[in-house]
Amino acid sequence: MAGVVAGVGAGLGGYTAGKDEAERLRKWFSEAMSKVKELEGQLEDLKSRIPPAVKAEEVKVDASRTALVIVDMQNDFCRVGGMLGPAEKAGEEAITAIALNIKAVKEAGKPKGMKVVYTQDYHYPDDPEFKIWGPHCVVEREGGVDKPTWGQQEISELAPDPDDPVVRKGGKTVSYDCFYATYKPNEMEETLAGLGVDTCIVTGTVSNICVYCAVVGCAQRGYRTIVPLDGIVSLPFWKFTPAWSLFQWTTLYKVTITETKKIKFE
Repeated sequence: MAGVVAGVGAGLGGYTAGKDEAERLRKWFSEAMSKVKELEGQLEDLKSRIPPAVKAEEVKVDASRTALVIVDMQNDFCRVGGMLGPAEKAGEEAITAIALNIKAVKEAGKPKGMKVVYTQDYHYPDDPEFKIWGPHCVVEREGGVDKPTWGQQEISELAPDPDDPVVRKGGKTVSYDCFYATYKPNEMEETLAGLGVDTCIVTGTVSNICVYCAVVGCAQRGYRTIVPLDGIVSLPFWKFTPAWSLFQWTTLYKVTITETKKIKFE
């Protein structure tokens, strides 16, 4: 009899442990479902923050009235080893592919009368912007002569032609905006006005800083402004930033979004 009672007691003990385990699992499941609902809410909130996709349009332009603006395609931004360039070769290769797209637009449009304008960071060693970004696109001075470093120079795929104006930025706390941060006051405005253009195709690096400023600056001054998606460089670690730039450009400034192969010169 004692053995039977002991066996029943052991069985009841096992049953009690099973109830405890079931209760623990129910509690865990309830907490997990609560967390899932919380994550679902966060996902919906995140979706609401992502701007809608922008469709690339076919565009026709009068080459003789158009300027291709190439923003800051310099070694320090575009090459591994550049002060603010990509960390890995894959990043450099992606930027080079974009550079070749820009080059194709230049080669298609310039023979038909399109103008090409470059902007470049151009910083002397004491430039105040270095407090934010550190030294980049540095120009040394020796005997009163400017000597641009490798990092300051345009990448080889997009070297300016002798007749291509180059607008230099620098000397300001931040020198992002080619319409503001130039050594010569109003240089960008006067350059575009002197070329007699009414349309600007803006390309270069990067979509949420200097390219952004160039696009907004052109649009605010009444130029028909076009941005080819495959002609702008974006920072890969800010995933939604390019999308927000496109959203701002198209909604606030009525910028036309396209791709390099969809630009037709007349």
